[in-house]
Amino acid sequence: MFHNQGSDMHTKYFISIFFMTFLVLFVGCQKKKTSPLLNEKLTPQNFFELVGKVKKDTLITAEEIELFSSGVGRYSNFVDSLFNKSVKQIIDQERTLRRRQSYVNLATNAIVCYSRFRYDGWKPIEIDGSKFNVFTYTISNISKNDIDRIQGYLQFFTTNNQLIRAYRINVDQTIKAGQFTQFQSTFRAEENNQNELLLVKLLKENPNTVFVTWRPMYLELDNGQKIDLEEK
Repeated sequence: MFHNQGSDMHTKYFISIFFMTFLVLFVGCQKKKTSPLLNEKLTPQNFFELVGKVKKDTLITAEEIELFSSGVGRYSNFVDSLFNKSVKQIIDQERTLRRRQSYVNLATNAIVCYSRFRYDGWKPIEIDGSKFNVFTYTISNISKNDIDRIQGYLQFFTTNNQLIRAYRINVDQTIKAGQFTQFQSTFRAEENNQNELLLVKLLKENPNTVFVTWRPMYLELDNGQKIDLEEK
């Protein structure tokens, strides 16, 4: 009898493919086991015990431990706010916060790809008996498109990185591609604002102790593209 060796090889080949496909689908469909510990709530009585359990629980991933650790650390000065929250709630909250912060960093870096900000100085002025703070700054357009609008916060920090005061800057003037423009923004002095009084004192007496940063929030190009960090 004639034996069809080629047919047998094809049959074995298709059986092997079928078996591997089935194995991949079977493994892929298996639900990842989750730790029951994720549903446990923190209390003043079980706080340290729960932390110890996390260390021994092999079903909790390294990422979950890291998120849980960051979430707990976020409440280090308000530990009572942790209680009655489950481990999962803390992890999910931290994951949401990180995602938001990651987007903010991405959008900020995107704006910086098109513009540069330089703080040039401050001076107090008085008009008709009213006091004002005038800030001078330069915005450079390093892109190949005109900038139609840019907004953000001029922030003043202490050397210990504590925010003293922030001023909203809105520039609705076109900045041509490859050019830079100097602007001035004037704000009425808030003489009952202790933070502003501190800032004015430092700027007058010891400006080197003030750290100035630019926090961009919005940029719009002449081609209609825009980035808006405050958009809901």
